[in-house]
This record gives sequence, C-alpha cells and structure tokens, in this order.
Amino acid sequence: MSAEEPYGQGTRMLTLAELCQWLNISERHARKLVQRGVIPYRKVGHLLRFPEREVDLWSRPQPPSGPVRPVRASPRVSATSGRPRANVVLPKSLIEWPAEQENNHGSQRSA
Repeated sequence: MSAEEPYGQGTRMLTLAELCQWLNISERHARKLVQRGVIPYRKVGHLLRFPEREVDLWSRPQPPSGPVRPVRASPRVSATSGRPRANVVLPKSLIEWPAEQENNHGSQRSA
C-alpha cells in the first residue's frame, strides 16, 4: 500500500491483507466473498488481487432505481389472531388428584 494515495483513488491492485485492512474485515470473510463471487477480484497465479477502483465502487451503496415509494407501516400481526380460540375442557380425572394416589405419592416422597 502506498502512502501517496488513499484507498479508492488509484488503479492499483490490492493484496488480500490490504483489502482486509481497507474494508475492516477478516481474511476469512474476504475469502468467503471471493468464493461466492460477490467481490471483484483477479487471480494472479494462485494469488488473489483486488482492483482498487472496482472494489471502491462495489463497496458503495447503489441508489435505488425507479420511483421511490413511501413505506407504509404494516399493522402488527399476531400468530393467533386469525384462529378461533378453542375451548378445551379437561376431564375431571386430570384436574383432581384421587385421594388414594395422593397418599401413595406422599409416602414415596418421605421414604
């Protein structure tokens, strides 16, 4: 990296280390971007080189094309709002514990 020109101003080819420093990303992340083919790069032998001007254009957000539509706030949606509420009636055997089982259960705890 030369000290004369800041990144994005020249026509130089950046190394992987220079790219990572410029974009503040890890080497692993840069290699994943290359693997996915989303970042502009060139292979020089087995080395990766990144054209500075193309990476600079790639890293800037693109303005939206076409007319801009106002974003409407969507109403809050509940997962259960569309379904009718089910009235579940439990059998009495599940609600009340039989007295003889309660005595057996209590004796098992104290033993």
